[in-house]
Amino acid sequence: MMYQRHALPLAIVLASCGSLTHADGAIEEVIVTAQKREQSLQDTPIAISAFDSSSLEQRGIQDVSDVGQFAPNVQIAKTPGNSTGATIGIRGSVTFNPAITWEPTVGMYMDGVFLGKNLGGIFDIADLERIEVLRGPQGTLYGKNTIGGAVNLITRKPSGEFSGNVKATMGNEDYYSLSTSIDTPSVELLGGSLNTNLALLQETRDGFTRNVADPLNNPMAGPSSSDDFGNIDNQVGRFSALWSSDRAEVQYTYDYSNNDTNPPAAQLTDVPAGAALDIGGGILLPVDGVLSPYVTSDSKRSAAISSDQSRYEKAKTQGHALHLSWDMGELGFLGDTAFKSITAYRTMDWGDWIDIDGSPLDFFHSSRDVSYDQVSQEFQLLGQTERTHYVLGLYYFQEQGDIENLISFMSIYGFPASHNEYGMDNTSLAAFGQIDWLPSWAALEDRLTLTFGLRWTKEEKDQYISHPDSAVVIPYTEADDTWTNVSPSLVASWALTDAINVYGKVSQGWKSGGFNGEATSQDTFLASYDPETVTAYELGLKSRWLDNRLQVNAAVFQNHLEDMQFSVFLSGSAGASTVDNAGQAEVTGAEIEIIAQPLDNLQLNLSYGYLDPEYKEFLEIDPASGQMADFKNQRDFPYAGRNTASLGIDYTVGSYDWGTILAHVDWSYQDDFVPYVDPALNTAGQIKSYDLINARLSLTDIDVGNGQAIQVALWGKNLTDQDYRQNTIPFGLWTTSYFGDPRTYGLDVRYDF
Repeated sequence: MMYQRHALPLAIVLASCGSLTHADGAIEEVIVTAQKREQSLQDTPIAISAFDSSSLEQRGIQDVSDVGQFAPNVQIAKTPGNSTGATIGIRGSVTFNPAITWEPTVGMYMDGVFLGKNLGGIFDIADLERIEVLRGPQGTLYGKNTIGGAVNLITRKPSGEFSGNVKATMGNEDYYSLSTSIDTPSVELLGGSLNTNLALLQETRDGFTRNVADPLNNPMAGPSSSDDFGNIDNQVGRFSALWSSDRAEVQYTYDYSNNDTNPPAAQLTDVPAGAALDIGGGILLPVDGVLSPYVTSDSKRSAAISSDQSRYEKAKTQGHALHLSWDMGELGFLGDTAFKSITAYRTMDWGDWIDIDGSPLDFFHSSRDVSYDQVSQEFQLLGQTERTHYVLGLYYFQEQGDIENLISFMSIYGFPASHNEYGMDNTSLAAFGQIDWLPSWAALEDRLTLTFGLRWTKEEKDQYISHPDSAVVIPYTEADDTWTNVSPSLVASWALTDAINVYGKVSQGWKSGGFNGEATSQDTFLASYDPETVTAYELGLKSRWLDNRLQVNAAVFQNHLEDMQFSVFLSGSAGASTVDNAGQAEVTGAEIEIIAQPLDNLQLNLSYGYLDPEYKEFLEIDPASGQMADFKNQRDFPYAGRNTASLGIDYTVGSYDWGTILAHVDWSYQDDFVPYVDPALNTAGQIKSYDLINARLSLTDIDVGNGQAIQVALWGKNLTDQDYRQNTIPFGLWTTSYFGDPRTYGLDVRYDF
């Protein structure tokens, strides 16, 4: 298993991640770039789920929120109250507070560029070629250190030939989309060739839930604020220019996404008996009797509800990236080397105005206007000698964000709205490296690979807060702090045979400390929370059997988390949260992914994940005694469903002179889970288990002459029309819930030229 000599491809990698089939019926080799170079999935000692463009199309994956259905121990949901915020959990590690001052637990990367915030993280990407989901801490190969894992979004490079496609889709609820991607012919320029690509997408759809006038004719009710909830109106664009010569490559990309929608429907699903707001002096403002007539089912999506303050959600993102790669050739003891630079600038303008009480009565609404930008620079030196392969990196990341947050709580009783502001100016510096070494020990020569990784990180945070007119006024206040960390990793990978690899891995991940932008007082804002660390142990298997007709990849792991950061929503408050370091936890789990090719025209994909999280310590101030106490037995583990599973079937019905008929069916299962730490918040908000069935029937390769072809496909998602709750917002006085999409179906027509 000697390393092969690579020149420029060391730094400039192209890969396809799929499970296609050889002519002899064997499962096609899957190539990934998780370790900054082309590698077979079976030789990569990382738990990875990979989806190529064909897999994305067959499964109907349009954005990152769909990926969680098909990767074990991965949960991805829209942030409560929004359509474009991503709540991503991997192996029990999750950031469920959408405030921009929070660090993500799972890193999202687009073409190697770290996306700083999960807010606005759900967006369509033009010309998406593949997605790789890495489970476990990532830091010795990536710009940002993350404790849960990473989601890599990789777009397609220009081909250099005049080609492209036009795709039109029609579906229920007046769904329409039109997309095109065009590659220009290669042009000789400055001793190399210049290739370009332009991709555009327009997408619209009505909402699944109507916003109707108050059916009770309550005189305190306001008029309906919109016609429906959760509609789609998206425009997406991407331009790429690639210049390459024998030893160098320069690529510039620009991506654009503009989402303008109504917020998703907030169904009022619980109002406790006797609920009332105590404002002191023995005065109780009634909630139960006024709000309870609007309560809906907590297990059924409502076709129509009434809301007076559900106004808009807007998300506009733009990104510029410049990738430079240079084959440096042989450099003495460094071996065959390549240099790579990734320079990026991204902006996001995001805003919403949402109704959080699920009624036409103005108990609670809020708005947020977010302005965010980030600059990043990454340098990589990639090299290999006869028995080593290494990556050395330097990383700089700077982000600046401001948020204006209007909160209107109990306006129905005349309470004024409060205007809150907070933001940050943060900088991160890192140096990282990883080396693979093949010892020449006689017994294990060319079978054993030892991997050593190390990362140094320094994060400086300067944040501010101001609540000029809230119930507790907080004057403009700034706070700053600096945290540093060193995180190592060690992997031993052993090729038992040419088709069976096992590995053992120990790695650390780190998430820096910070300040609570949603603090309720100046003192609590100034009291920063500490960094969170994880030490992860993993044993894995990558194997092929039965003449490459069966692939079995599996992993067992145990994560030890220290100084866990938790945002605890304050029940009955006007959207406030506390942030602190709770203590320690242990997450044990297992994963298996199987691909089977029992027939040349039939492929089966199976995945299963199991999680067993347990708090070892959860320290908080006991309200009764005022003393620090351990609440490890009285706290829930959020977004950590015990079981996740999926099954996919791909069947080639037949290949004919006039085309090929393909059929795809997939099933996915998500076990019960809770969205919050405090059990009191989960009393009316536990998410029950659900499963989804999707299908697609395609007629492809319809030859229309001169290298042109047409593809037609019928598709359906959530075919059983299951009603399932995805998350909730509990206020103690009431709970609102957000449901996943009902059954959708449509017709795709694509023209390739």
